[in-house]
Amino acid sequence: MAKHDLGDMETLRANLESWMRESLPDSQDLQLGDLNFPQESGESSVTLILDAKNRGRDSRYICRMKPRHSEVFDEHDLLLQYQLMEIADKNGIPAPPLLGYEADENLLGSDFYLMGFVDGQIPTDNPPWAFGSWITELSDQERATQWRNGLEVLAKIHCIDTSAYDISRLPRAAADQPPSQHELDKFNALVTRDVRNNMTAPLLEALDYLNANLPADGPRRLCWGDARPGNIIWKDLRPQAVIDWEMASMADPLQEVAWWFWIDYINCVGFGIERQGGLPTLEQVYDQWGELTGLPTDNAAYFDLFAVVRYAIVLEKKFLAMQQAGLDRIDNFATPFVEQQLAVCKKS
Repeated sequence: MAKHDLGDMETLRANLESWMRESLPDSQDLQLGDLNFPQESGESSVTLILDAKNRGRDSRYICRMKPRHSEVFDEHDLLLQYQLMEIADKNGIPAPPLLGYEADENLLGSDFYLMGFVDGQIPTDNPPWAFGSWITELSDQERATQWRNGLEVLAKIHCIDTSAYDISRLPRAAADQPPSQHELDKFNALVTRDVRNNMTAPLLEALDYLNANLPADGPRRLCWGDARPGNIIWKDLRPQAVIDWEMASMADPLQEVAWWFWIDYINCVGFGIERQGGLPTLEQVYDQWGELTGLPTDNAAYFDLFAVVRYAIVLEKKFLAMQQAGLDRIDNFATPFVEQQLAVCKKS
């Protein structure tokens, strides 16, 4: 799923090589090899792995650009993603080496940005890491340490003083709206007529509940957006770079804490795989995050439901695209968790 149709790859390679020679210091003799896609992760933006030689030295880079067709997002603000990683780096949050942004879409068919390659490991998406990976080979204590380190980075993001930066383009709700109104509206917009016709009754009921019960109170903080272990490059159990800021916004950070837990949980338990030892419970995640940030967790049950409904809607959109392409329909494995969390919300 990581490979994208980008047109003539040799033309892209030549144009990118020329840009790198002009834009990177001491790179006039740089020679770029073949463009490669990562094989196990990445379905939203295009990620290209670039191997290059320059003055006898081998180097590796990452290029991010827009896909020609996206099954997930309608808009891709690559400049904003680049700027957010700059802000993250200034606030002690690990980010890749940022080497430049190019607005001219004539070169690659999209604007793009270039990063230095970060050595480390990424939990796989295809298949999910729980099916067997370097994470399953860790001890319970090592996994506990890794997840705690990741949650500490997430808490740091939520503690950034955004008033120090010009990020007015960052999606957000109006001042007189609930903090996460924009996020709810965004996922409502994904539910087109075709998607709705494929949604189960419990999923539709849960979406109605979310729209009727969005908390009016709560903090407004920078949210990474797609906060999950698979969007972190890890080394020695510690985050080396936080990547993939496509879904960033100003919103209630509880939606992000819930996503951190549920996206990983569903991609394990939803496939019938036993949860690995050492991973925190939902309650432990909220307790740890609350201690790290000092922020309230009163609306956690709502945002747990929000997280599982969001994921179910994203899956419905992807499965519909597969169906329209003539592939077999896949059952939405997030639906049981929607029913479970809807029941929790109704009791609270």
